[in-house]
Amino acid sequence: MNELRCPLCHLPLLHNTQGLACTNRHQFDRAKEGYFNLLPVQNKHSREPGDAKEQLQARRQFLQAGFFDPLKKRLQELLPAATKTLLDIGCGEGYFTAGLSDALPQAQVYGIDIAKAGVRMAAKRVKDKTNLTYCVASSFDLPFTDESIDVITRIYAPSKDAELWRVMKPGGYLVIVTPGENHLFSLRSRIYKEVRPHPQPITPQGFTIVSHYRLEGYLQVENQEMCAALLAMTPFAWRLAPDLRETILASELQDSLDFTLSVYSRNC
Repeated sequence: MNELRCPLCHLPLLHNTQGLACTNRHQFDRAKEGYFNLLPVQNKHSREPGDAKEQLQARRQFLQAGFFDPLKKRLQELLPAATKTLLDIGCGEGYFTAGLSDALPQAQVYGIDIAKAGVRMAAKRVKDKTNLTYCVASSFDLPFTDESIDVITRIYAPSKDAELWRVMKPGGYLVIVTPGENHLFSLRSRIYKEVRPHPQPITPQGFTIVSHYRLEGYLQVENQEMCAALLAMTPFAWRLAPDLRETILASELQDSLDFTLSVYSRNC
């Protein structure tokens, strides 16, 4: 793990008996679950930034049931076989990150998220995987050395273009997943008076588009518990009135899946 750098002074982090440290003696202990907290207190904008624990638990329950397996499989297919280092930004509870590491057993895979609860869940589940490291960190100040990452994946997560460019090796690939125009259209139609289309992906500064892929599918959720998990993990869950929520949960959910996968290369 020579790719990590200190979030305080930006010097490389080296292993010691407790975890990681830089030559300025900034120490970052490994948590009992196996992750590292590389998010300085002064960079936190709230006590517990990121998704709430309940939302992350719902996300894990729904994803582990296999409803988004086609997206995971498509991501795995897009990974270059020669990848040596991969960074997954906004890893959450680790479903997709673990899938990426499965496809690249020879690579060092990192998953970062600003939500400690998610990183804790992710790391605890894969403590025996030597090629996978999770960190609590900000995507706007990545704790990685310059030009150290071959592939970056970003699924429904924010980031800073300059930071993506800085940590990626020349010629490296950036894969961004965004919702397509028909993603969960039926559900959104029941929640919003006017359903606005999801914005089209914009090429990050310093990168060139390589290809766009559209992945569509049909979603059928018959189990009420899984319907509740889907509602809880969506960003518009808080807009649901109690009576509408009960109506949705009273019957099986049928909807459309629609993802856009955009692949970019780093300009030298």
